[in-house]
Amino acid sequence: MNIFVTGTDTDVGKTVVSAWLCYHTGKNYWKPIQTGGDSDRSVVEKISPHTKIVPEVYRLIAPLSPYDASKLERIEIDKNLFARDIQNTVIEGAGGALVPIASNFLMADLIRSCNAKTLIVARSKIGMINHILMTAEVLRSRGIDIIGIVVNGEIVNDLRHTIEEFTKLEVLSVMLHGSDIESTIKSTAVPSKILEILR
Repeated sequence: MNIFVTGTDTDVGKTVVSAWLCYHTGKNYWKPIQTGGDSDRSVVEKISPHTKIVPEVYRLIAPLSPYDASKLERIEIDKNLFARDIQNTVIEGAGGALVPIASNFLMADLIRSCNAKTLIVARSKIGMINHILMTAEVLRSRGIDIIGIVVNGEIVNDLRHTIEEFTKLEVLSVMLHGSDIESTIKSTAVPSKILEILR
């Protein structure tokens, strides 16, 4: 089984969570589409050098949605190219669940095509609960199986209970980042619920 790491927004820590999963499980990593100047795969390679990296289908320059970045580069994204026979792979999305990739093709559609259970990643900030609830609702409305939630940053217990009560999902981990994210990743255990899926 694959795990698809999706976020409530961009820049919420999907790559950190993906590297965390790869480091502790030894599973493959795949970012189907990369936009902007960053290279998320290089972060995973640095933190988990033994991870097998599946190359991106598309790498686009502009820090925009794949749909808009591809238009700037005059590239027509072929959604059929994302069909891969992969197993036991950590797949990282770009942005949130409703990010447009191509005409009539959203990130949620890509998730559905990947034979994956989904992990929602959120950053601890104002508005987090609303974004988590909306993401969970979008995924459920499309029949996507959600494992649970990972929060990057400290949250008080009441907020954790609120998230779990309204989503009916478990907050599986709260990753507390110090100055050294790599040490945080290596010292934070992956919950058994996730390990069982990636066996």
